[in-house]
Amino acid sequence: MAFFGFIPSENLLQKVQTSIAQKNAKSPLYPLRDEIALHVNEEIIDAILTNVVRHFPPSEKKETAEKLASFVKSSVAVLLKQLLSKASNDVVQQSIAFSEQSLFQDPQGQLRMGETLDPRLVTNLKHYFQQIQSGERIDIHAFAENYKVFAEATVNHFMHDFHRTLDLGMIKRKAADIGCSAVIKAVHIAIDKVFVHLTKDELKVLAQHHDELFFQ
Repeated sequence: MAFFGFIPSENLLQKVQTSIAQKNAKSPLYPLRDEIALHVNEEIIDAILTNVVRHFPPSEKKETAEKLASFVKSSVAVLLKQLLSKASNDVVQQSIAFSEQSLFQDPQGQLRMGETLDPRLVTNLKHYFQQIQSGERIDIHAFAENYKVFAEATVNHFMHDFHRTLDLGMIKRKAADIGCSAVIKAVHIAIDKVFVHLTKDELKVLAQHHDELFFQ
């Protein structure tokens, strides 16, 4: 199995595990579901982008990446707040099952949140990370295309697939689809703008951080 996974904060992991343990409770579960959804949005963007970019030297690329992180965080948060609403526990249980399925153990036994990926994609990314860290030249455009595939898979999982657990009406489903498309488009544009201009040192920072997020 190949997957991407970030280490959730103790607070987020505790909330996810509490929701799983209490999924058959009589008291309303939707407030906890809402908290988890908003925290996941924050932490996944920090893991993929913010924690990497903060190690870049000051530059236009760094500003672009930071703006992207801020845009995606705020856009997804606004969308989630529109979509999340009071719901019966039967409906919320679908979201809890989604969170449970998004938990993985890495080879060291560390719990991570993420999604399964095409093994060929993970193999490609790992190969690029190894080349970068060894100081070899890579095909930066092919590397960027692999990141677009990863970004799309991640948005589809954490937005589109999660939204399907919310039992949305037609208008909200349309808003959710538009939101997913907008985030994917923004990420693709940013990858095109940023990746091809990364220096060797910046690529090494990216490779070092992201190599620890992909497993097979």
